[in-house]
Amino acid sequence: MTRLRLRVPGRRTLARLRRALGQPEVSRRRIDRYLERMRGVTTSGLSTGSRDSVAVVIPCFGHAAHIPMMFESVVRQTRLPEEVVFVVDDPGDDTKALLAGLIERQDKPLRARFNVLVNARNQGQAASLNLGIARSTSDLILILNDDDYLMHDTVEVMLSLFAGSPEVALIGGTCVQFDSDDELASMPKMITAHSVGALPPLLVRRPADVLSYRAYNDLNMTHSGSCFTRVAWETVGGYYPDKRRRLVPFSDRDFQLRVNSLFAVAVSREVPLSFWRRGSSVDHGLNS
Repeated sequence: MTRLRLRVPGRRTLARLRRALGQPEVSRRRIDRYLERMRGVTTSGLSTGSRDSVAVVIPCFGHAAHIPMMFESVVRQTRLPEEVVFVVDDPGDDTKALLAGLIERQDKPLRARFNVLVNARNQGQAASLNLGIARSTSDLILILNDDDYLMHDTVEVMLSLFAGSPEVALIGGTCVQFDSDDELASMPKMITAHSVGALPPLLVRRPADVLSYRAYNDLNMTHSGSCFTRVAWETVGGYYPDKRRRLVPFSDRDFQLRVNSLFAVAVSREVPLSFWRRGSSVDHGLNS
């Protein structure tokens, strides 16, 4: 028997529907229920501590054509991460073999940094991220989607931003959108090239601010290039694979909202931290 797979409307479609119905995109009721569940959790001091190591975690699904370009942005970091964890969530495509070849061609000192995990069957982005993060050991987790591209100094800048903001548990920012590899090749790829100062300015959003959020983008950051403490991920219960538990339908924004419900987070609103490939990340809810 053929199994039907329902498609969840995209973020913009859901936003238009809610606006047309006069409904807030972010449910205050869901936030209140989440805070009630987390009432016994102590967060004082949890976002402080060591922040000296970085794992880049990359969920891979259906974007084998973009893997080489994405991979380039990782190995060209001005400060290499301690770990790079790929989670292949579509074992039927060429991603695993492609990654193996790219890793094999790297200098030997880099090889120990890579870990390629493969789901036996499709688990979705949230479960894949949780697996990759759980298998890593670093203090900070930096997210990169398999069709996007990091600025070449993202790891270095993130370490500096977290060092200067000990109360913050999650940092994210805006992005530069692009359509093709040729277009991307012509763009400046350093965060510092887009920033007037040595580091991008951050807008800090505290847990009290979450109660005022009504639109999906009231807390607006691109998933690729976002970075958070391992402690924050553990405290909020990681990403939610079960869409019924989420504050909003999208696993990335849901996770960011839940972190912000308990911790201070910061957003680089003017200076991009990554490149986002237009259209490619839209999966109509199949793997979000």
